[in-house]
Amino acid sequence: MLLILILFTLLSYISLRKNQRKMISRLLFLSASYILLSFFLWRSFDRALLNIPALIYSPINNAQNMVLCAIAAAIIFCLLQIYIFVSNKGYFVSSLSFNKRQWLTFVLLVLFAFAGGLIYTSSYWTMHDMGNVRFDQIIYIMSQSLRDTDLLKIREFIVKPLLSAVGFASAVGVFVYFFATHQLSLRNNRPIKKRKVLSPIFLFLAVLFFSSGLTLGIREVGYEDVKAYYFEDTEVYDDYYVDPSEQSLQFPQKKRNLVYIFLESMESSYADKEIGGIEEKNLIPRLTDLALEEGTQFSNAGKGKLGGMMQIPGANQTASSMVAQTSGAPLRASSGVLDVNNYGMEEPSSFFPGVYSLGEILEKEGYNQTLFLGSKAGFAGRKAYFEQHGNYDIRDYHWARQEGLIPEDYYEWWGYEDDKLFDFAKDSLTELADQKEPFNFTMLTADTHFEDGYATDETPDLFGDQYSNVIHDSDQKISDFIQWMKEQPFYDNTTIVLVGDHLTMDKDFFEDIDANYQRSVYNVFLNTEQTASKTDKRLFSAVDMYPSTLAALNVKIPNEKLGLGVNLFSDKKTLMEQMGYKKFEEEMTKRSDYYDKYLMQGSDQEVEQENADK
Repeated sequence: MLLILILFTLLSYISLRKNQRKMISRLLFLSASYILLSFFLWRSFDRALLNIPALIYSPINNAQNMVLCAIAAAIIFCLLQIYIFVSNKGYFVSSLSFNKRQWLTFVLLVLFAFAGGLIYTSSYWTMHDMGNVRFDQIIYIMSQSLRDTDLLKIREFIVKPLLSAVGFASAVGVFVYFFATHQLSLRNNRPIKKRKVLSPIFLFLAVLFFSSGLTLGIREVGYEDVKAYYFEDTEVYDDYYVDPSEQSLQFPQKKRNLVYIFLESMESSYADKEIGGIEEKNLIPRLTDLALEEGTQFSNAGKGKLGGMMQIPGANQTASSMVAQTSGAPLRASSGVLDVNNYGMEEPSSFFPGVYSLGEILEKEGYNQTLFLGSKAGFAGRKAYFEQHGNYDIRDYHWARQEGLIPEDYYEWWGYEDDKLFDFAKDSLTELADQKEPFNFTMLTADTHFEDGYATDETPDLFGDQYSNVIHDSDQKISDFIQWMKEQPFYDNTTIVLVGDHLTMDKDFFEDIDANYQRSVYNVFLNTEQTASKTDKRLFSAVDMYPSTLAALNVKIPNEKLGLGVNLFSDKKTLMEQMGYKKFEEEMTKRSDYYDKYLMQGSDQEVEQENADK
């Protein structure tokens, strides 16, 4: 790119000098246009924008980058020649230069065009590229610090919506500036009156572009979601929320250990059609056997069919689902505040302070607790939540580096891959089991994360599709880990919960499925002494996992309810079963004064005030 830029600038300089044109400003504009167009062409042909060798020079292995840069330079240079030709012929006459007010309103126009463009392109990218996203999830993700965020998603955001917004704002600026400072003329030296209405026109266009971008962005996300989130209230928390801290829970004399494994994007839908899935071949045969033949599976499908829990707002991405499953309450940004929530910080003063979680209950009962994951726990507030609600020992990517389990510069996928995760987990789990107290070992996998999952050279290619292969390989790894636990001394007194965190966000994996098929999140309870009253044709969500997990540990729960959750092993109906799936999902999207006051407890307003005082 740099080599062609130098040649392009030299030719433009010669052309402008020959025609006695202003130099510096035009050369800067032309160079910026060349670079921006080159990036657009690179993106269009799937070339990496941060390819340093291609940015500086274009050797043989970057030949396509060089060709695309040459095309960009040729396009810009041809446009320059056309402009010089029509100007010399007198078809376009420069009419004026901006005064201070016009420059101010022009800059506002470009900024508003950029903002409107970014709102729309970001919304489009989120809904079409990420998939399985609701407005509440967008708000929560936006409220997070960038610390420990996956760099791949940051790059994608820069390359796709941000670059598109910059390109749109640049195009608007160029066209408006040109037509504001030039006038079509059929005669040379025709006198042109200075236009006095430019500032109002610029302000009108600024409002138009911003409002259009905002309207189109809201349309992409969904008007109903946005309306419910900001303008409608629910009474569900007021009427049904049961404060776990006020309940008298009865633990058995011999407390059971808990291994709780969150399976990234694990759907029951991955099974074959004969047993309730949507695939032609079963991608998760071992998990299917665990659910249908060995453990207790709660399913929205009929008897003998693999099914699972329904996804709801506030539990539709990894962090929020982990919170909802262990606290009985969905997680959403309180009052829609975007930039003041402290949930993404490493050591916030309070994280969802009003909930009383599974970790806090088990901590009070003397459990040793560990959160084990191969990614960075600080992302999306997971570290803060599990430390503050149960005093978990956090063993994440940073811990593995500190312990020398991986090299200092090692980084694969979201941190380190599940192959290593399961191996390292065995040592940590054995360490916990060797202590006299009962334990809670909570774990999160990551290989099946979108887009397409993490495949290695050892991942069997059985389906001709990477994501299918990764899902099937993860099924094998999980099964092997369960088998290892069965061979350990601690297994007899240990209950295992395997559960997906949310539906997959892989945008194209399910694009051709039957629109009437109801996707669901996988779950199974293994080695529990409890017998469920009803397991099939159940309607439930992440919040119901909280009391159900305690019940699986032989804990007696008054009235079988905690938070918004209902013990699935009992004969009581869940809130979703009482209200219906669509109605319950709709209510979970709405605002709640109870939620803000008693669960979030104004923590976002406190941080906002702290920031204002700084």
